[in-house]
Formats: sequence, structure tokens, C-alpha cells
Amino acid sequence: MVQLTDEQIELYRTDEEGRAYLEYDEIIGGEPIGLTVPFGYPDGVEEMGGVISVYQTCIEQGKTWEELLDYEQPNDADI
Repeated sequence: MVQLTDEQIELYRTDEEGRAYLEYDEIIGGEPIGLTVPFGYPDGVEEMGGVISVYQTCIEQGKTWEELLDYEQPNDADI
């Protein structure tokens, strides 16, 4: 589980995607799915129906989004 401040939790609770992330973090744990500049979301997010759908699938399968999407964080040198 990611250590979030009370302010971050309140911010995540303000929209559907944020609430989906909080549920994901509580059950699976891990960093939120973020946009990668200049590419957008990691490959597979949009194909799966968006961020919320990815979080839901992760919860169902007991996997992190990185495992589900076979995602590896690029090195700073690769960006």
C-alpha cells in the first residue's frame, strides 16, 4: 500500500478514477497509473477501457497494473 497523506486521500475521493485507485491501493497496493510524457497512458490502458477498468481487472486477478500490462518503468535515459 502506498503511504498517502490525508490531503491526497481527500483529493483521490473527489472523482471516480481516484476512488478506483484508492480501492486498488487498499487491496493490491502500488503506485497509481500515470500519464507518461509525451506518450500518454502505458500501452494497454486505453485498449482495456481506461484506467478504472484496469484497476478493476487488477483487483479481480490479484495483480498490479504493471504485471497486468507487462509494464516496465523506463529509465530516465530512455525518456
